[in-house]
Amino acid sequence: MSEVIQRLKRIPMSREEFEKLPEGPPYYDYIGGEAIEVNRPMGKHQEIVGVIWFTLRSFLTERNLGRAWFDIDVLLPTGDTVGPDISVLLTEHLDRYDEQKGDIVGVPDLVVEVSSPSTAEYDRVEKMKVYQQVGVPWVWLVDQDSLTVEEFQWTSEGYLRVNAVKGGEEFRPKLFPDLTINLKALLKRP
Repeated sequence: MSEVIQRLKRIPMSREEFEKLPEGPPYYDYIGGEAIEVNRPMGKHQEIVGVIWFTLRSFLTERNLGRAWFDIDVLLPTGDTVGPDISVLLTEHLDRYDEQKGDIVGVPDLVVEVSSPSTAEYDRVEKMKVYQQVGVPWVWLVDQDSLTVEEFQWTSEGYLRVNAVKGGEEFRPKLFPDLTINLKALLKRP
């Protein structure tokens, strides 16, 4: 495990202990028997997440394709709990949303992680490994500084990067070919 990932505050605990933690802050993922403190998102990060979430939500709603949430707990079949920046369930999997708890229980169809310098390695290495282990079909990694978007598709051999665009270019995801996202334009950045 790299030094960056090791620096994240980790507290060994049982699943039962994790479930008794109060709602954040601080916020935690629960992976492999450890509560891992994740950074509270800053304004730049929140703005990017908001723009992507709104664009996805509008696209999914208009076409009745599913639903999108931001900062929702996802309880994976492995017993791990993660809080992706954005989680999507397609219409045929909406039963994985627990209306009473307000959580996704099972595997989302898409997760989006917007990475800052302090979380990039954690998102790209540790969380991707967890997503691969449970077979999350699609993952988008977005770099908050460069606005680069990478799209990964799950295969039996691991994730295959099927799309990547630099900030300012139009992102047309393989998952949703009719969707176009240009983060620089949406954020009105030079």
